[in-house]
Amino acid sequence: MSDNEYRELMEIDDPDSLKRSVDRFWLKNIGNKSDAKSVISLYYERVEQANKLFSNFKEGWKTDRGMMYILLGAPLSTQQVHDSLMWSYSYNRNNQDYNFTFDQNRFQSEFFPFEHYLLQRRNYYYQVQYKQRELWLSGLVLVRKL
Repeated sequence: MSDNEYRELMEIDDPDSLKRSVDRFWLKNIGNKSDAKSVISLYYERVEQANKLFSNFKEGWKTDRGMMYILLGAPLSTQQVHDSLMWSYSYNRNNQDYNFTFDQNRFQSEFFPFEHYLLQRRNYYYQVQYKQRELWLSGLVLVRKL
């Protein structure tokens, strides 16, 4: 959603009113009540799974891997090389548009024992993010992959 739409939602104090506003947002964009429910359900399933898989010092959905998991789903394959982790959403590993690399950020401290990966944000990432956002907003995320 846009920044203005988000700000308007965050100004709503009543939980029931907030839920109705969120439901209206999805229905307005998708147009079909059944598909809107399915998209909302898929979103929360992915948030829950991201929290299970990637939570450490913060909730999993707030991490770079969690964000990508919610946006794109589970990768087709993963590869760990030293302190980097590559997620592939294509069977062609040479297709950079569908490969995302996370670098492990290790803080040298006994007080921070967590594995924390940061996405290497390249220019193509924003194009993929925009395309995937459009699939979510239209409801096509239910039937189409990247």
